[in-house]
Amino acid sequence: MSKYSKPLNWLLVFSLMLSIVLVSGERTLASANNDPLVELQKSTDEIIMILQSEELKAPERRDERKQLILDVVNRMFDFRGMARSSLGQNWNRLTAEEQDNFVSLFARLIEHRYIGKIDSFDNQKVVYKDKRIKDNKARVYSIILDKNLEIPIDYSLEMSEGQWRIKDVKIENVSLIANYRRDFNSIIRKEKFAGLEKKIKELLEKSETQN
Repeated sequence: MSKYSKPLNWLLVFSLMLSIVLVSGERTLASANNDPLVELQKSTDEIIMILQSEELKAPERRDERKQLILDVVNRMFDFRGMARSSLGQNWNRLTAEEQDNFVSLFARLIEHRYIGKIDSFDNQKVVYKDKRIKDNKARVYSIILDKNLEIPIDYSLEMSEGQWRIKDVKIENVSLIANYRRDFNSIIRKEKFAGLEKKIKELLEKSETQN
């Protein structure tokens, strides 16, 4: 696989996104359901509480801790929408069953490639800078501060069933979904969709074996 098999910079930044110490300059009391920035803050705070829990740091509670974080992340991210966007027009060529199976594979890929690494980072900070809302879509602008690094991160969100959910993340103006779409489409052109499924499954099996 190409870039998505070894996303070193993305691995760092995406992990930082989920292990940050929040220092937003504009804590607001607005309803999270109406304000995408507040909703991101709320979810981030939940993850921080889990990461900082001394009880959950016990080795025997490692799996429980991971699942609690995944529960929050699954509320934050629209994995079905992200999976669909990552395939572009190829999504419409799949059966409903194939689409459902791919969503599951895509979510697991994100989990094993990024979320499983959050324990490797600490003391990073994020500043939420601004937000733009138009109808049921929004963008939240932030900067991650890590030692001498300042990494701009933009979240694209969409209101779904009364909740803002992340549809894409741009890191230094590079889209996570665009990266995946380019790599997935390249594999599909050469090896069809079955080839992509096979490669992702092999990657996941390797990751699970290493863990």
